[in-house]
Amino acid sequence: MPAPILHVAPFLWSGAGRVITRLCLDQRTTRPVTLVTTGRSDDQADWPAYRRDLRRAGVRHHAIDFFHRDAARFWEGVAALTAVIREEAPGVIHAHAGVPTAAAAIARERAGSRARLVAQMYSWGVGRPAWMDVQDTWAFRQADRVVCSAHAYRRLLRDAGVPAARLTYLPWGLDLDALPFRGITPPSGGPVVGFVGRLEARKGQVALVEAFARLRRRHADARLVLVGPVAEPAYADRLDAAIARLGVGEAVTVAGRVRDVSVHVRGWHLFVSLSSDEGQGLAVLEAMALGIPVVARPVAGLEDFLVDGRTGWTVRSDAAATVASTMHRALTSGATPGVVRRARTLVTRRYDWRGMLQQFHRLYRA
Repeated sequence: MPAPILHVAPFLWSGAGRVITRLCLDQRTTRPVTLVTTGRSDDQADWPAYRRDLRRAGVRHHAIDFFHRDAARFWEGVAALTAVIREEAPGVIHAHAGVPTAAAAIARERAGSRARLVAQMYSWGVGRPAWMDVQDTWAFRQADRVVCSAHAYRRLLRDAGVPAARLTYLPWGLDLDALPFRGITPPSGGPVVGFVGRLEARKGQVALVEAFARLRRRHADARLVLVGPVAEPAYADRLDAAIARLGVGEAVTVAGRVRDVSVHVRGWHLFVSLSSDEGQGLAVLEAMALGIPVVARPVAGLEDFLVDGRTGWTVRSDAAATVASTMHRALTSGATPGVVRRARTLVTRRYDWRGMLQQFHRLYRA
């Protein structure tokens, strides 16, 4: 039987948790898979549905905290991970993000393991302190291979001193069978604008509500749907206050966490992302796959596939007037059907899950 794969991640949540879960499930069909996550800490926890699916498939789980960066928790975690590596004897350790990579590198050495260490860089959020960059850069230098899902982050790590020969651009794929193309004709009724993402400042839902209020001056029957769980309660309160202040409460639905995002998205006329930071932008890609026109800020990740006027529309800031004007153009332009077709073609060619999975297998064997 092939040697086990050991995944180490901070938490299983949101889009990253979904792709890690599916990767584990696919890999479990051919070899043993073990997963390490923080599990639960304070008010944060793995999403139960992800853990339930993995448990049913026979993926073993260990709870070790590699989300918090304080020294005491980190070194306790390294000791626990060292014991897991000795017990599981993995052939590959796949570490998701900087802290898990640092811990895996140290624990691998302590355990005397010859496992291949594959690190995954997701994103470096806006406003990070410099010491975090130093810490994560050191970690990625220890890996045998570093996978980046955005060209911008590959460049960042190369410039920070990670050898270019160890860096691989490999974006996450999509389950295209579960994302059937809706076609060019949009749903009937007033325009529905939507966004998918956790309620937190970097996702920009407050700015989107402000832009939507301006859009309503041209489209009085427009509606806005925000899908995603609360990640920052204080920011969720700001969002509620903005909705009330702008008087759009009857036109805005804050749906929270939903079981099947695509069921909601395929009924929209426009997907708008004002996020200031994306590792890849999976929700944007899924909207494009479904045939929903996209307006977004071309941040790292999105800039790899979102081309203004070709596969969507870009806005360089979250200024309400600019975003509202771009939203109106996307909803009314005669060029929109062509944009939608090109977007779907691009996603189909570049972001198929099966092709991505094969590339991971090659990285593991290298």
